[in-house]
Amino acid sequence: MQPKSPAHEEINSYGLSCSAARKKAINYEELRSFAGELMTTISQSLLRYGAKDIGHIKAYIEHDNGFLHADTLGDPADVTVKGRDGEPINRFKLVVNSVIYGVTKEAVIEATERSVKSVLLKYRFEKNLNREE
Repeated sequence: MQPKSPAHEEINSYGLSCSAARKKAINYEELRSFAGELMTTISQSLLRYGAKDIGHIKAYIEHDNGFLHADTLGDPADVTVKGRDGEPINRFKLVVNSVIYGVTKEAVIEATERSVKSVLLKYRFEKNLNREE
């Protein structure tokens, strides 16, 4: 493995996946809102940790009736949520990747995990978290 280029020394990334479930089904409009809020919450958290730049934060939500893809480069006005909507669902698989400049890997991990947990709880989802470092 080649050493990191000095230009990339302050770039750190982290990925996680989890399954989420709740008793009351969520419709596609609320699921899209969840995805957008997740992007905003992660980016704002990382900026509070001192990130110099949000390289890219993206999420993929997969469920029995469709999927959503959300991403941002850090500006709350620049969050994109696209995908195939379906019937209301009770569970989904979530994958999140954060590529950030200017904070430690530990900060990227902590900010990403805390944000995911916070938004899942706000939307009343229970989760099983799996790290993908």
